[in-house]
Amino acid sequence: MNELISSFSQQLEDAYFNFQKLSLSSFLDKNRNISNIVMVGLGGSGIGGNLVQTITRSLLKVPYQVCKTYNLPSYIDENTLFIASSFSGNTEETLASLEEAQRKGAYIVCLTSGGKVKEIANQKGFDLVPLKSLAACPRAHLPYSVTSLLLLLNHYGLIEIDFEKEIKETVESFNQKDEIIKKEAKQLAIALKGKFPILYADAILEPMLIRFQQQINENAKQLCHVAVFPEMNHNELVGWHLPKDILSKTHILLFHSDYDHERVNRRMEICENIFNKHTTAITHISAKGNSFLEQVFYLIYLTDWVSYYLAEENGVDPFPVEVINYLKSSLQE
Repeated sequence: MNELISSFSQQLEDAYFNFQKLSLSSFLDKNRNISNIVMVGLGGSGIGGNLVQTITRSLLKVPYQVCKTYNLPSYIDENTLFIASSFSGNTEETLASLEEAQRKGAYIVCLTSGGKVKEIANQKGFDLVPLKSLAACPRAHLPYSVTSLLLLLNHYGLIEIDFEKEIKETVESFNQKDEIIKKEAKQLAIALKGKFPILYADAILEPMLIRFQQQINENAKQLCHVAVFPEMNHNELVGWHLPKDILSKTHILLFHSDYDHERVNRRMEICENIFNKHTTAITHISAKGNSFLEQVFYLIYLTDWVSYYLAEENGVDPFPVEVINYLKSSLQE
């Protein structure tokens, strides 16, 4: 897992340069007028879609929805860009959705490293973006999938962004700050040991929080909780009362970016006073970078290392996910 996380910058570069070699069709070839985007992906193959959704929030002119189940929205038709993302190519839910998207006549593109999704794409002539496989670990290939998704939207003319510049700056920044990032991650992991992590941020960072939660789940083999501002101010905040024995064992991580709403910053300040009545463990984490994309990548890279070092603190192997494998094998019986 150490090597996989360390490959973050290399994955960004590889995804960019490999995408340039692809021969993809365009909507103009088929006289399509794309009115909405639906991306289907589960687990490590799906979180990339959520991240792209928030990264492109001010760039896309059409609705973008991420689905993580078997069934698709009823509005899908020939004017839908349907993206099937499955690292293995054999994800049950994604295959079911892909079949439905075909019946509804959607414009289909597939992201996968192989399996049935690749077979279907080749048989049907769908656009295909091959995902490079470094190991049988979808969550470790997030940089590759996010970059590929962004480049796809750019290729189809749905967004406009200078990815070469963005990726170059991100890679240079990571290379310069790598040891500092790892040191901070190690310190955070030590502080989180034996605690119940609670992750808060502005809603624009929600996919990043969920990614961190999933990494803690899968790498460190423990639970944690996620909620976002301002929504949590309308419900969850009241819950900071009981049970007191659990509240006393929490460690709150407050994430910040330069793109947070100013009123959210004020809400966090007020809420911190409330949190301090129940826990003394509160840590602020600020994103670094010259763009929203770079800041999101920075937080993902940092928290990926936190989950890795927390696995070390917990005395567990971060790579295997045996209970998920058990579930999948049981479903096949």
